[in-house]
Amino acid sequence: MSKSSVERRIHELREQINEHNHRYYVAHQPSVDDRAFDALLNELQKLELDHPSLITPDSPTQRVGSDLTTGFTTVDHPRPMLSLANTYTREDVIDFDRRVHERLDEQASYVAELKIDGVAVSILYEDGLLARAATRGNGEQGDDITTNLRTVRSVPLKTRAVKADGESLANFEVRGEVFMQVALFEAMNAERELAGEKTFANPRNSTAGTLKLLDPKTVARRPLEIYVYYLDTDDVRLSSHSENLELLTKLGFPVNPNWRRCANVDEVLAYLDEWEGKRDELPFQIDGVVIKVDALKHQQELGAVSKSPRWAIAYKYESRSAETRVEDIAMQVGRLGRVTPVAYLDPVFLAGSTISRATLHNEDFITERDIRIGDTVVIEKGGDVIPKV
Repeated sequence: MSKSSVERRIHELREQINEHNHRYYVAHQPSVDDRAFDALLNELQKLELDHPSLITPDSPTQRVGSDLTTGFTTVDHPRPMLSLANTYTREDVIDFDRRVHERLDEQASYVAELKIDGVAVSILYEDGLLARAATRGNGEQGDDITTNLRTVRSVPLKTRAVKADGESLANFEVRGEVFMQVALFEAMNAERELAGEKTFANPRNSTAGTLKLLDPKTVARRPLEIYVYYLDTDDVRLSSHSENLELLTKLGFPVNPNWRRCANVDEVLAYLDEWEGKRDELPFQIDGVVIKVDALKHQQELGAVSKSPRWAIAYKYESRSAETRVEDIAMQVGRLGRVTPVAYLDPVFLAGSTISRATLHNEDFITERDIRIGDTVVIEKGGDVIPKV
């Protein structure tokens, strides 16, 4: 095969694999079975192995990471990653709406998005290629996790060609939330328990720990996903947050489809009520809703105070809890001999599942709380998938 033929075939394979990856990990509509996908990937790997000069950073074969393990360097964010002010009542949301309208000369609309309980990251793209990824850190600076984030299959290494207002969109920053689906997290925890390894308390802790691992091959084996929610660029003029979300989808990024444009605060409140009742139906954890002023010119006019923007807030749902009775306390021994006390409970339905046992962590935890068989205890399942007393 001539070099030009090899180049053409490599290009074809990359295009096909990227499209299949997008359909599987972003659109959730697989177009080929695993065997057919692996055949394409294996062919590409063999061609690149035979022609290493043709390997490029955006090739699908480069997701698995190298064997090199290094520490994390600190990098500056292009713009500060501000934290959001938290609210807990409908009155707080109404008061936020009042403050917005007092500062603006015209009616403001909002975008409501589910607040995924994950880890915030910033990703820079240059000429459509993933150039750098970083954790939120202190808001001004974060840890460079580029190598690890490249292994997350729903993160595009190369974005799709998109134009807005006649201009190509190729250099930009996106931000999103990296997370694990609950079912995949529980399966991973079960495997760790069988192996006698320490289990994670919840998907968020597991995600945060995974992103800071020094071995990208281990990261690649963890079930990390991402939903993006932010776009900033000098390439084109953007007008609204809702437009940005649509552009992100066109670029090939996974965007949580449950966002909603709300014309007024009443529609925002209806969204809060709707998802408070439906949140247990989701495959991932949320701890609230993010409410943002939609028009970017309004966001700029409202500005920020201290470390939080005036144009957005986070409405937090209450943690779920229930009372039940401790029927028994037993010691659970992992495969490697690690002993963990477990409370067996009178079954109680909580947060979408029936709870019949909960970890008691260690002997000190039991002693400090004087937990005994027959006691009535409060079980919580807020940010934790594993129920806790």
